[in-house]
Amino acid sequence: MFKTCFSIFFCISLNVCAQNTKVHNIVNTGINMTVAILAVDSFIQDGDTIVALYKLNDLSSQTSNLLSNPHDFGVGGFTVWKGERLAIAIWGDDSYSNDKDGFLTNEFINWAVLKNNKYIPVQMIYKTGKNVWQPNGISIVDSLKLGC
Repeated sequence: MFKTCFSIFFCISLNVCAQNTKVHNIVNTGINMTVAILAVDSFIQDGDTIVALYKLNDLSSQTSNLLSNPHDFGVGGFTVWKGERLAIAIWGDDSYSNDKDGFLTNEFINWAVLKNNKYIPVQMIYKTGKNVWQPNGISIVDSLKLGC
């Protein structure tokens, strides 16, 4: 009886804890860009996850919206805000795979904060660089603010 109860409890706890795995599905494709984040808006609190998202399919499609269609985006990089300056690696697409698993050169970076399992779009104010992915690029974000 104990083994049965333990097995059921174990399976249920695995299922509950594995509800939000999308943010952790990052592929090390061998090429990345580094973005340093110096400061954030007070909306961002310690423990919030800052996420860089790329469109999974057609880049020219303007119908995909992060709020209404979050499954149209893949995670290219993420970090957890701990109240200090940090850097985030944002991965590019692996040209040897059939799937789009990262950013393409000059692709727009969609930034969001993950709160309560929902993406909330944020705006980066760049000190150096711009909001497009570059292989081996380095950008510095002066501040991160709520909104697009």
